[in-house]
Amino acid sequence: MSAFMTRSVRQGRGISRVAPQGRRLTFPLAYPLTTKHLYEPSTAIAQFSSGRKHILGLADDGKVWQWNREEARLVKPLHVDVREGRVKRVFAGWDRASMYVTGTGIIYWPDDLLFRPEHEEADAVLIDTATVPGTSALHSSIDREDETMTQQARIGQVTNHIVLENYIIFTTTLNKIFLFRTDFPLPDLNPPEPVELTTFYMVTADVPFEIRDLQGSFRSFAVFTTSGGVLMGDRAMLDGFYAAAYEAGVTHASLAQPKVIPALQSNSITSIAFGDHHFQALRSDGTIVAYGTDPRACGALGLGLFEGTGPLRGLLASGFASNAVLGNDEGRSVWFDPTMHRWLAEMKEKANQEGEVKARADMILVGPHRPGQNAAAVTAMGDYFEREGQKWEDGVKAEGEMGSYFVLKVAAAGWHSAALVLVDEEKAESARLMHVIPSEAEKKADAEEGGENAHDWHGGTWEDIDAPWDQLSKAVLGFYNWLWSLGRTFLGLEARDERAETDRKRKTEEKQGKDKRDTLRYTWSDQPFPRLRMRNGEVMPGEIEITE
Repeated sequence: MSAFMTRSVRQGRGISRVAPQGRRLTFPLAYPLTTKHLYEPSTAIAQFSSGRKHILGLADDGKVWQWNREEARLVKPLHVDVREGRVKRVFAGWDRASMYVTGTGIIYWPDDLLFRPEHEEADAVLIDTATVPGTSALHSSIDREDETMTQQARIGQVTNHIVLENYIIFTTTLNKIFLFRTDFPLPDLNPPEPVELTTFYMVTADVPFEIRDLQGSFRSFAVFTTSGGVLMGDRAMLDGFYAAAYEAGVTHASLAQPKVIPALQSNSITSIAFGDHHFQALRSDGTIVAYGTDPRACGALGLGLFEGTGPLRGLLASGFASNAVLGNDEGRSVWFDPTMHRWLAEMKEKANQEGEVKARADMILVGPHRPGQNAAAVTAMGDYFEREGQKWEDGVKAEGEMGSYFVLKVAAAGWHSAALVLVDEEKAESARLMHVIPSEAEKKADAEEGGENAHDWHGGTWEDIDAPWDQLSKAVLGFYNWLWSLGRTFLGLEARDERAETDRKRKTEEKQGKDKRDTLRYTWSDQPFPRLRMRNGEVMPGEIEITE
């Protein structure tokens, strides 16, 4: 890659450095940057990983770089062979950096080790690292018939690893999952062994357990199986397993089972991005489903702000630190279409009116004069908009076809979420127009379109031809305008005027577009704020008919 950029360096609760426009991460002067015209294997980054306050990059020639600021330091582990091709993967965790090295295993070190005062002027730093015991095995060297069953044979070859707060989680070719606590440094004698997360195998007893992927960050992780299962664990589970293995008085009977969310099972989930208290699940159809808690109701779930339209998507006050939570286990789809958000906003305006709507609006919305949310009502309202939102592109998108907004990648960290989205603007506009009610003038214009713009002459068309004198006059005038324009271009006046005209047209079009949008009528314009039957069978108060 020719440029490696960062927007901010995270430090848990705060941000130490922010570059609003993005800032290029640099390399020491001795290592030329890879550019469009120059390939330098030492600075061509093939894979990178971002942690709480550091970034790791693996170059094409096998060098491992670490950034805690904008400038990189070359990582040179002592007593570890990191020649070209041996480092297969880097992973930046909460407060540990790590890499997987063929024949050595998973090694890790504190994330600030390279940037301590004694290394201030260094381009490359020799560092002590810790190696996770038993992770050096290669598949070809494992003897399954060996009765002694060495540690490497019991564990298998590492296939993937992630670094969380205090723990490394890794999977192996034997379809096993292990944890290892990232103490540093490790004791020279009798270092702790990895602990197997055995309860994961019990959840899918009806189908063979085969690991497809492992993903996670901070205090949460997920194991994906080839049968479509998504099994989730957290810091509390890891602490329990570690205590059972190394602390007296803790029994294996108390080991936690992985969390299984029914809506994620066999639902084509390709990846999960974890924040501190929420996560985003990406499906193979390019849609995202949000789960969890919205800390301080800041909008991390992507479902709107709590004081705004968030409650219409199912957000409930949690009663702690102004957090908002989803009141269901099915999650809610994240919408990217601006018109869908306009739909929510206009429905909220209807809910703020006086009259029969007030009693049910008080059950859902929050505000200084609201009595408090009713959980059943909020969930029912979230169900309604989720269901109706799934129909948004009916008639525009064929079954199995990509939608207007197709998410390629999703990311989450801390209290934030982000997505890389492929937008089909033509399809999005067609979907929007499906929800616009044309005015009478537009209907009339559509009916008359084509009738006055062409002359029908026995099935053909014709146009008026100018007389010879008129054609000569136009030619002379055109030549004069060309000379005038050439002189203005030479003086730079043409470009100045073009910029001014372009800016004027843009502002005019924006104003006309806003004015038109403000006067448009949509399919929901005449619909009341919904009155719904809740999951418990009760009906929301009101005088209008129940919305089905």
